[in-house]
Amino acid sequence: MTTKTALLATLVLAAAACEKSGEPSNPPADGGNTETTPAADGGTEAADGGETATAPGAPDVKWADKSFQQRKEWMGIEVLPKMKGLFQEYDNAQFKGFGCDTCHGDDGKDKEYKMPSDAIYPLPKADPITAAMEYDEAVTKFMMERVVPETAALLDMEPYNPETGEGFGCFGCHPAE
Repeated sequence: MTTKTALLATLVLAAAACEKSGEPSNPPADGGNTETTPAADGGTEAADGGETATAPGAPDVKWADKSFQQRKEWMGIEVLPKMKGLFQEYDNAQFKGFGCDTCHGDDGKDKEYKMPSDAIYPLPKADPITAAMEYDEAVTKFMMERVVPETAALLDMEPYNPETGEGFGCFGCHPAE
């Protein structure tokens, strides 16, 4: 498979994953140069010194530094497939239809996919883990042991550390009551 074909296939997958409309990410207008080198922005630079073309989802760019378009692509290429697999492995029947709206809600696009989402079970700010364990211990353990670490890694963050109060945790997705 050529680099141009692989790039096009990746773009199609990313577009189909969540965002079926909006600004497309197109391959380079010059037909694509198959000889590239890493560029500072996480993309690639043509060997002839031409324009820089950022790889879909900008895999070498930290989540915090990605543009909105790069974040949408990263979600479609990396986050959605991994989270879908994780949730379906946990409960295939419940998460058979796992998609963008599972986390971002039916109005995710209107809200520019901002998180936390009011589409997800709210947790009390004072003691979210205890409340979540009382509500559903199995799901809470799954979230703490599998979802939080995987999501944190995909977003270039550390999992939440209660001692420092920093990192990715419950309130990265769940709203506070």
